[in-house]
Amino acid sequence: MNAAPDAQDKKSTAPRIPRRARYARDGVEPQLPQLDACAYLADIFWEIGPTLSTGMGEVPISQSEIRAWQDNMGVELAPWQVQLMRRLSIEYLSQTHKATDPNCKPPFGQLYRAPNLSKKIDAALD
Repeated sequence: MNAAPDAQDKKSTAPRIPRRARYARDGVEPQLPQLDACAYLADIFWEIGPTLSTGMGEVPISQSEIRAWQDNMGVELAPWQVQLMRRLSIEYLSQTHKATDPNCKPPFGQLYRAPNLSKKIDAALD
């Protein structure tokens, strides 16, 4: 006799959807930190990376990719800026992996809720 799996079993076998995919699915713009004085660094980061796609999946941007971007754009980044680009890529990739857990708190801002979740909770409690 086969017993039906309990709710805990179903929850653990469900595919995990990264937070950014849930945002895109629900048409929600993610909350981002304010970058006043260093906004240009964020622009450079998004131009270079944020990650590289390989046959084994996403990896952080490499020193050679940063060097290639500098050569192509005619820009010379300071050593601390190069280190920052690499660190941002590593942190971005790390958070991307962590965010596949539905209980993962965002690195800043509020925890995401699906658009109609509050209404459903209110309706259930009435």
